[in-house]
Amino acid sequence: MRLEIIGIEKISEDPDQPRQHTNAETLEALADSIRQHGVLQPITVSPIHPLGRYRIVTGERRWRAAQIAGLSEIPCLVRELSSETRRTEQIIENIHREELQPLEKAVALQEVKERLNATNREVAHRLGMSESAVAHLLDLLTLPDDIGEMVTTAGSRPADGKLTEKHARFLKQLNEEPELQRAVVEKIQQEQLTGDDTGRLVKAIRQNRGREEEILQAPTDHLTEFFAGAPGGRTAAAMAKEDNDRPSALVYYAIEDLGRLSLNGLSPDEMVEVHNALQSLQMTLEALLLECRSALESAE
Repeated sequence: MRLEIIGIEKISEDPDQPRQHTNAETLEALADSIRQHGVLQPITVSPIHPLGRYRIVTGERRWRAAQIAGLSEIPCLVRELSSETRRTEQIIENIHREELQPLEKAVALQEVKERLNATNREVAHRLGMSESAVAHLLDLLTLPDDIGEMVTTAGSRPADGKLTEKHARFLKQLNEEPELQRAVVEKIQQEQLTGDDTGRLVKAIRQNRGREEEILQAPTDHLTEFFAGAPGGRTAAAMAKEDNDRPSALVYYAIEDLGRLSLNGLSPDEMVEVHNALQSLQMTLEALLLECRSALESAE
């Protein structure tokens, strides 16, 4: 690797660059900064043999802004890189700098995964992401293209027709029914449903086949009435009593009840109360698990 000052006209963008959208306002702001202070951080380029030219690995925004600022040359770190390494470094640069659209991230991650024949965990480690974040992004590729393109990372509610990644995680549960999926998207947009609202909506639909239209027309705060195991507003614990008090039924129904818990809109005092209650629940569960393990060990 070496540092060189290279003429801007000798540098080309990478046609396989994962980021396809550039914010014009932030690019102009960067150009203003370059006019005042110059390019403070070199871009990274790879030589194109034998043309005497260079392809950008990272720093395309700085290169474009330098052109807007009227520079004729730019400092570059010149590195000999394989196509796989170049692509990976581009993704790292873009993910940790100007955010890609989620679907663009997903496409790029899938390409890295295939090129390197890597698992989600290996890709996550390579890019400094969590394995679950990689999995959630790759899940976007299972959505219909028109829905996937609506997904943005900003906010908890859809804005300007966009959806969040949390909305997408629930929508993918309806991938086998694209028309129903689009009806849910329409409700999300019209009623500005949060990700948690969408989770309850999709859950109600999946547990009440044949009542989809009724559920879509229902107010969001009434969706729990449609949850399987909660007809007529009965609690899970009450229904467990009807199941001959089987311990496993009581546990599963209790989980169902707990799944309705939403932390949205709680005051700090209420949040403390929920935190303390959950800690007590955790202690109870740990004690029950220990008792179960001991009983199983004794039975062996």
